[in-house]
Amino acid sequence: MLDISPSPLSTRYAFTPADEILIDGREYQYFETRGNEHLFRPADGNGILQSFNNSQISRWLDKGKFEHKPGPTCEQATTIPTQLLSLFSAKEKERAATREALVLAFLELYDAKEVKRTDKSIKSMMEKICFRAGKIMKETTLPGMLPTQATPEEVSARSLRRWLKGYEYHGIAALYDSVSDRGNYDRRITGGERELMYRTVLGYLSDLKKSPANIVADVRAAFVAENEQRKAEGLPELVCPSRITIRNAIASLDPFRVKLSRDGKDAARRAYSPVGQGIDVERPLQRVEMDEQQIDLISLMADSGLLNFFSDDEKAAFGLDGTQGRWWMTVALCIRTRCIIGMNLSRTPTAQSALRTAEMAMRDKGVWSDAVGALEPWEQFGMIGTLVTDCAKQFVGHDFRARMHDVGVNVLHTPAAAPWLKPYIERVFRTFSTRLMPRLSGCTFGDILRRGSSNPEEKAALTADQLCAVLVRWIVDIYHNTPHEGLDGETPRNCWHRLTAKYGVTPPPSLPRRRLIFGQEISRVLHKDGITVLGVRYHSKTLAQHMMHSNDTQMVVRWYPEDIGAIWVKIGDAWCPVTAVHKRFHGVSAQQWLIARRQLRFQHECAAKAKASVVQKALDFVAEQNGLAMKRVGVVQQDWSADRIEREEQAMFTGFGIAEDEDELTGSIAEHRWGEALPTAASTAQAAEEKVHDPAEISSVPAEPFQFPVEHHPASSDGDDDDDDGEFLTLWDK
Repeated sequence: MLDISPSPLSTRYAFTPADEILIDGREYQYFETRGNEHLFRPADGNGILQSFNNSQISRWLDKGKFEHKPGPTCEQATTIPTQLLSLFSAKEKERAATREALVLAFLELYDAKEVKRTDKSIKSMMEKICFRAGKIMKETTLPGMLPTQATPEEVSARSLRRWLKGYEYHGIAALYDSVSDRGNYDRRITGGERELMYRTVLGYLSDLKKSPANIVADVRAAFVAENEQRKAEGLPELVCPSRITIRNAIASLDPFRVKLSRDGKDAARRAYSPVGQGIDVERPLQRVEMDEQQIDLISLMADSGLLNFFSDDEKAAFGLDGTQGRWWMTVALCIRTRCIIGMNLSRTPTAQSALRTAEMAMRDKGVWSDAVGALEPWEQFGMIGTLVTDCAKQFVGHDFRARMHDVGVNVLHTPAAAPWLKPYIERVFRTFSTRLMPRLSGCTFGDILRRGSSNPEEKAALTADQLCAVLVRWIVDIYHNTPHEGLDGETPRNCWHRLTAKYGVTPPPSLPRRRLIFGQEISRVLHKDGITVLGVRYHSKTLAQHMMHSNDTQMVVRWYPEDIGAIWVKIGDAWCPVTAVHKRFHGVSAQQWLIARRQLRFQHECAAKAKASVVQKALDFVAEQNGLAMKRVGVVQQDWSADRIEREEQAMFTGFGIAEDEDELTGSIAEHRWGEALPTAASTAQAAEEKVHDPAEISSVPAEPFQFPVEHHPASSDGDDDDDDGEFLTLWDK
């Protein structure tokens, strides 16, 4: 099918020896990379090295035969001293250097046994200690570094012993002190005067936006009123500070608080949010930013006749109900290469649109670029390292964060109303609005001032599939091939190829893992013919054994609408993969199957079962007649909730089944194998007369006989298939 067509260029993968790698169910360890070949050795040490190139790994990932789990990474943390000695003033450095010279002079004399560590001995040798310290300072101090004196002044023996002890334990840091912090150089005003002045100066922190001159007048008026009251009480008057003192008090107010109080929260954030070097990343997909925005375009919500197989409800869900409206776009961006690695359109942003975009970032998107006739492939994909989003409800929801955790993606949320914390994705949206949308009919120009007298509603001409084609084509052929200022003039595509050749990317989740993580969770009843979802039957040996030994037939299922060829079923505490009985559903999406079933319903209204060959022809017809249109709108978010699945089953699949072709039916009931049917003792006589098809065509496991223990052989049967008390499951051997 077109859904699994790979891009012509293979992404280079990167591995480390700490990674956990499963190849076809066996654990391997990464050995080394030679050119385009990656070498892996068995983890148990038994076996030879296995070699795989990037194309082979991509195919095995898609088939579920290659599993990769990144190993733990350690980042070396650097500690910064709380106090940097080199930042002290020149006087403080001179004081410390003098003390060090005295300590070193003492140690020299102490080693020569000329002085002891007693106050009496130190006092008697102080003159000689100071003389030797002067020589040390002259020898060790570079010219122009520190102003030095010929000989240090004598100090007390107690101080010298204190410096000596600190120097021996902590080095020169113990010789510094905080003498420079002593003293008060502020204007000498009383506490009452200071309190009254600052209480009045706080009037500057108001949305009234008083000027400094207004505050000076308010302070003087406050002092006049206070002195009149103190005069009546017989207290001494306060001296009003000068205009300069008041203005200095205003200037000493916290600038952020001033901006916050006078201009508001957003203005304060814009003015004082720190801007440094920015985000430092080296590898592709190391950091990915994702956000949504309503695009500046009004489009026609119509299908142009291309999607004529959709029902009215589906067209409304797609936004194809013939009205006019604006789409929401969810975009994922690799900030190192500036490549757009995921895009999804939806009528309103939801957790499903966010999950679809994140999943799209980890998939080969060649099917979409091929569908719109792009000249370049859309091959940028791989495992995301860190995903950065804002605090929108679709990103902070528990289900979204839980599934990203299961994939292995670290999710970071930036605070609300802080777009500068994810600036790259915000700039991409601006690029869409300024470079692409003005070229399209129905552009709203972002705001009313730029729009002027233009009426975008009257000019709306693009339909949904046309809009999808334009967006994909613009991203793949124009944006990715345009020199980017943030990449020093390099194009995003060339930057991706250069860095992936140097670093590689971590392999994305395989198809079975995507089914389990991104699949829709629904509940189904296990019958003897397996589990059925949207008319497709799934069965395996594991399910059959569970039905034999357990009364719990209400099963939890993970169903993946992008590929209905298999499902995951929770059996006990474990999740087990179960493939479709008919392998022709591998690679078929749920939407393709619904359209094919609708066509079958029109052609075979009275038929309760459709032959497998007829089903295959219907799927081929849909792919041929409507395939490209479906791919073009493949970036539009679809509703595959449990409620919709139940509605579709009730509307189209009640009493519907798929029968095998007569020319494929061979053998007898004795040739039944696991995954196709479990005949009961009551139905064996009738089943023995029916022909079944080749087990290799329909079984999800290799054919093998199963023998009951003696005590489990059925003794009798009442022949009533609906009576569970008297029915025994019988598995027939050859």
